[in-house]
Amino acid sequence: MSGQAGKGRKLLILVAKLVVTLALVGFVLSRLSVTDIRSAMSTPRWGWLAAALGVYGLSALGGAQQWAWILRAGGITATAGEIRRLYLIGLFFNNFLPANIGGDAYKIIDLGRQEQRSLGVFCATLMDRLIGLGALTALAVLVLVGASVADIALPTAALLLIPVLALLFGILALLLSRRLGTRLPGWLRRLKLPKVADQAARVTAEFSRFREQVPFLNGIFAFSVLVQLLRMATHLLVALGLGFSLTSGQMVQLLVLVPMLGISLTLPITINGIGLRESISAELLTAAGLLAPQAVVMEMAAYWVQVLFSLVGGVLLLTGRRGRGRAAGGN
Repeated sequence: MSGQAGKGRKLLILVAKLVVTLALVGFVLSRLSVTDIRSAMSTPRWGWLAAALGVYGLSALGGAQQWAWILRAGGITATAGEIRRLYLIGLFFNNFLPANIGGDAYKIIDLGRQEQRSLGVFCATLMDRLIGLGALTALAVLVLVGASVADIALPTAALLLIPVLALLFGILALLLSRRLGTRLPGWLRRLKLPKVADQAARVTAEFSRFREQVPFLNGIFAFSVLVQLLRMATHLLVALGLGFSLTSGQMVQLLVLVPMLGISLTLPITINGIGLRESISAELLTAAGLLAPQAVVMEMAAYWVQVLFSLVGGVLLLTGRRGRGRAAGGN
């Protein structure tokens, strides 16, 4: 019965996401006509769009390398090629499965089985996610400070990036805290939660692998800032590819506003961010002087650049399955 209840809960969540997705898409279309959206797409510059695809691909390979380094720090011994393959397949699942964490789930399950350390892979992947999100937020905060000095206008809501950054750093500090790792299981046992305490002990033991490698993690964080900068550059290149004329001030504004959009898309309330992306873009990116149709089309196009590159993961998934099938047949 518990299995059926779990499936029913997942179906209910999926239906709820679908309803929210359709509602937000309807909201966007009620404010923007199809003619406005087509007009914003009427002068494509294919060279810039190709450059956007290339830069995003480079950022994806950088993200795969970041995950590989963190896995190594956590004691995972899979080859770099296998880690890169799973990362790219994860991107494919993120874009083609109706769930925001489908790709991460695939990576954790597959690599966890190979290494027989599912919890270790999960903890390393969580660390990777937190570092990436922290790097994105830190990049936006740095640009926000620079924009303030240069007197480039940004909405007051951009200041929310500062407490978000503090929260992310606080979570990382807690996960790496020796004191919390030592005391948490004991606290849970005193609360008569032995199973939860045992699980907490296993989790804190996994994160303890990173405690003596803080300088190494700092280096990974710096690398992650570069990866996130490439991903932000993808959005700017897409804007140029759509024929938008951006001033230097607008580019600075977008380097703050697009990360704010990205952070909001971590909320798992729609299917793959569809609807949420467009509705927030229409409100937020207009602060950079874009018209609402331009903002929506820019983010739609940036999303499709990601989808197009993620097809590489689909090819790797297909060829990997065929290769495993031939190997099994040979045995």
